Amino acid sequence: MTTPPSSELPKSREEWRFHYLGTPVEWIESYRPGRYHPVHFGDTFKDSRYRVIRKLGYGSFSTVWLARDRELYRYVALKILMAKPGAAQNELTIHQALSQSTSNHPGKSNIMNIIESFEHTGPNGVHCCLVFDVMGPSVGHAVEELPNTLIKGSGYRRRYPVWMAKSILRQTLLGIEFLHQNGISHGDMQQRNLLFSVKDLSSISEDELAGENEASEPVRRLDGKEDIWAPKYLALNESLVDYADVGSDFKIKISDLGAAFFVSDPPKESFTPVGLRSPELVFENKINKDQDIWSFGCSIYELLTGKLLFAVADMGDDEEIDDDHFLQFHDILGPLPGRLIAQYPRAHLYCNEAGEIITRYIGKIPEGADPAGLEPLPSLEECFDKKKPAELSDEEAGVVKKLLRWILDYDPAKRPSASELLAHPWFAEDAQ
Repeated sequence: MTTPPSSELPKSREEWRFHYLGTPVEWIESYRPGRYHPVHFGDTFKDSRYRVIRKLGYGSFSTVWLARDRELYRYVALKILMAKPGAAQNELTIHQALSQSTSNHPGKSNIMNIIESFEHTGPNGVHCCLVFDVMGPSVGHAVEELPNTLIKGSGYRRRYPVWMAKSILRQTLLGIEFLHQNGISHGDMQQRNLLFSVKDLSSISEDELAGENEASEPVRRLDGKEDIWAPKYLALNESLVDYADVGSDFKIKISDLGAAFFVSDPPKESFTPVGLRSPELVFENKINKDQDIWSFGCSIYELLTGKLLFAVADMGDDEEIDDDHFLQFHDILGPLPGRLIAQYPRAHLYCNEAGEIITRYIGKIPEGADPAGLEPLPSLEECFDKKKPAELSDEEAGVVKKLLRWILDYDPAKRPSASELLAHPWFAEDAQ
């Protein structure tokens, strides 16, 4: 019998088990004890109650599938978490706490509702499985897939019309406020974790909803042996964008509470995308609910312009990634306060004792180059004015810029809460 692979991911290509798959799927090497569970179309779970018919997506710690509930004759989203000890308990505990909340806060309907959970034993261990209502594509993905009759711009500048962006943002704020009032921080607030609702699927057949059932080429081990820890193929993601409800009263729900935490017990590690990190997270490694508000501020800019506010590269040396963010903070938002500069051990490479930038070259300065030769990035206001939507008046653009400055303050104590933001006139429910 083939020896089980190590639970540790390979550190180099020499340690790979499988031939490379060129399709956009999760890393095949992550199928090993303690990690992903191998799934094929048609697989069943919980005594054959749930039958997998389509892959909706995957994340760092789970895969998500459209499944048919054969007891209640409905469709559900089935999230299968890694078997790694502790990987599921946090998310399940958060969902259970929210489900038990007796609050009538309207933001409760903007959080994904868990239907049930159960355990499934497979070759890689015992996996916690979470069952949810079916949702459509994420805000981050839908902008690339929805028809041009709805989406503005083209290429890398595709964006939502202002009325949709404002509704997405307001619904997100309601969800954040509900979480915070229950002592919970989301911890990974980004557009990929905001989902559109779908139209009624009850009359649609399994065959139609199965979609293309596209998959990678067959999974093959480098040594030619059979492998029970990985699937025979990797299914490609197929969001339910064709069934998304994007009418005037569309619904947005915050998903993926895998990085969420109780405010009274913050984690030691953050899962926030690098470009959405707050200054206190970058320079002081402080993890708290203020990060949700900072990430939300970045999302305002992204949704209205179709561009990232902080385009920080997320590949390469960690120190140089932080250096890049350090410089972008300075140029876009203005000089960093002395307390933050003092917290950053590499600040002396880029600024003098007065806090003035002396070079914007990250890493080694090219031979013969002027250290001060690189131009600063435009300020927040300049960036927004250059990329703002045509349908946004100068007056409203001014309101948005002030709003962004309020949210993206270097001092967390001066930033608004979700409740204060919801009271702002720009987020009024009847705003169009």
